[in-house]
Amino acid sequence: MKRVVYFLLAFFLVIATSCKDDENPSVSCGVENPAEDLAWMKPVIEELESTEIGRDYGYIRSGDYEGNNYYYVGSCCPHCNWAPIFYNCEGEVQEYLEISDLTEVKLVWKSESNMCDF
Repeated sequence: MKRVVYFLLAFFLVIATSCKDDENPSVSCGVENPAEDLAWMKPVIEELESTEIGRDYGYIRSGDYEGNNYYYVGSCCPHCNWAPIFYNCEGEVQEYLEISDLTEVKLVWKSESNMCDF
């Protein structure tokens, strides 16, 4: 019985020490809080906050494509026609991306009154 306990203890110790997390998996474009730390994103957020539809349905998400971070402004408005607007880390609009191209998609910003269900 002691052998089994020692084996299980050794097994869990090896598993626990062999796993390595990313140094900081939440970093995107070199910052931890893009909504606060990326200067170009602040006016985008202010524009969304300035309208009822933007506050209630607009959001910003990030994702990776071919090793680079990108952001997109989206909407969950049930009665609106919308297309995502993609940005690179410098705030330049990217016209060749689609939401389905992105991996590791994360929510970056939504207003307190946002009705989207993520």
